[in-house]
Amino acid sequence: MSYPRHPNAVVLPQPIAVSPLIRFSRWAALGLGVLWGAYRLTAIREYHADIREWEHEKAVAKAAEAAKQKKWLAKEEMRYLMKVVNIPFEEGVAQFGVEDLYREE
Repeated sequence: MSYPRHPNAVVLPQPIAVSPLIRFSRWAALGLGVLWGAYRLTAIREYHADIREWEHEKAVAKAAEAAKQKKWLAKEEMRYLMKVVNIPFEEGVAQFGVEDLYREE
């Protein structure tokens, strides 16, 4: 039983036969593109791994410098507080419990 065709249906003509050489060339180009993409992906991964390593080293150095700066500021703040409260340095260090801040490393 055949059904009536919908009025908006598009009727396409028969496809044109494509030569086997052209079909093979298309698949070969697709395969070469996949291989080239895999090669480029490995090259880009290596390049970005170097960049990530450099950025990590830079971040570690920045964090170490920030920790050093923070310790220095804490020392200066403690010295200022001891001066304001008029406590001798050694007594103030023991009283405030900041012996580890003034320990030399």
